[in-house]
Amino acid sequence: MKLLSLALALAASTSSLALPTTPSALPTPPLPPWYPLQAWQISSLRTCNPHTSPYGTNASGLYLTITSPQKIPAVPAPHASGGGYVVFRESTAHCELHWKADALTPYGHSSNSCVADAASDSISDARWTVTLNELHTDLSGPGDYYLSLSFALVYNATVYATQGYKLMTGGTSFRAGVDLEGQCAEDGVCEYSLKNGSAPALLQPTLQECKSACG
Repeated sequence: MKLLSLALALAASTSSLALPTTPSALPTPPLPPWYPLQAWQISSLRTCNPHTSPYGTNASGLYLTITSPQKIPAVPAPHASGGGYVVFRESTAHCELHWKADALTPYGHSSNSCVADAASDSISDARWTVTLNELHTDLSGPGDYYLSLSFALVYNATVYATQGYKLMTGGTSFRAGVDLEGQCAEDGVCEYSLKNGSAPALLQPTLQECKSACG
């Protein structure tokens, strides 16, 4: 009987140490020590809505420069090479986006026309994209010129036989009289740029996907 009682007590003790199985009870993976990300900076932005352009009648254009000012760990470095992390370096990109300023404006249209400055090493080549989410050019009142943009930045490299991958996204909007200044002529041609004192415009990115050096 004493042996049976001891076995039952041991089984009860073991079951109380079992890990929880419900998803809500599972531990949340820790955020990377380099998180939260530093704000991205838009140092210049210009929109132009001429009646004619190389992109067709009533085409509009957006031109901007955006920077990610932060070094981001890519993969762990071997102890033999000093340890620590290999990093993705800061990145600046110059982007152009062209669309038709009419009822066929392709909201949600993205363009791979962002060209990043040359990286100082072979692993830090960044891929930027910009997406037009909304464009409002009904100029019936002050501040009616409005646009909304979203951005994505991808780093992807294999170093020391380990893939380092980071996908970050962020979005922002601009409105005449708030952070844009310019004018629309009587013929409907509009030109706007960042308002004096508004540069750089900041937007907070979010880490969406991460492989290696993630926590």
